[in-house]
Amino acid sequence: MSDARDPESGGLGADLRRAWLGYHQRLNTELADEGFADRSLPDGRVLRLCAREADTTISGIGRRLGISRQGAAKIVASLVERGYVTATTSRTNGRAKVVAVTPRAADYLQSIRRARLEIDAALRAELGDKPFAALEHLLRAIATDDDASQSVFLGPSGQAAARQRPEG
Repeated sequence: MSDARDPESGGLGADLRRAWLGYHQRLNTELADEGFADRSLPDGRVLRLCAREADTTISGIGRRLGISRQGAAKIVASLVERGYVTATTSRTNGRAKVVAVTPRAADYLQSIRRARLEIDAALRAELGDKPFAALEHLLRAIATDDDASQSVFLGPSGQAAARQRPEG
């Protein structure tokens, strides 16, 4: 029996994408169960950035996410409307808006952390400790640490990681 993959399967990249989508679907289900069904892809990135860095401005969010100030302003407006952040005029620059997280955002970030830990524990229980550790090792070997164009990501400790990765 051959170990060769079907070239139509999409290879490792397609498998990684399906795995990420499956993990993300589990995360969305957990968060919806906790009352956070109104989330969108940039929400967590922006909230983690604002929670980590005091005096975060809309322009700063745009720079960090690699999007226009207008794009960042739209994301922030949506988060303000849903009660996740406040946007107030900067004390040092009257034209800048400082974005700060609300208690709802803190609850959301805690829920993400809790859901990730629960999903990881379920996967560890399903796979076993050694295969799970091997999977983590392999995924870290594939990942890059130098892609500064990606968004802020919470690391395993629940604190914003110094490196940047896509939201998951």
